[in-house]
Amino acid sequence: MKITHLGSGMIDTYKAQHDKNKNIKQNNSAQERDRAEISSAGKELQTYRSKLKEMPDVRQERVEALKTQIKNGDYEPSAEKIAEGILRERHLDTKV
Repeated sequence: MKITHLGSGMIDTYKAQHDKNKNIKQNNSAQERDRAEISSAGKELQTYRSKLKEMPDVRQERVEALKTQIKNGDYEPSAEKIAEGILRERHLDTKV
């Protein structure tokens, strides 16, 4: 294969296009800025998350009341509620 001299015309054409693209990029980057908007649902979710963080992990007054009931022999758990909780936790209460 024989490669002939292309001349400076090809290089000048490439350089001119390169300079043109460079100027376009600079103008676009100066005018356009990245931005993000949070939807109303996202804002609502943020509100709920902040409220959850304020809540204690353990409801100590409920724990103390149950301890007292167990200690006094007054605690009678509902078998139905326990079964419902197990089914709900295991997702066995939903139809496929």
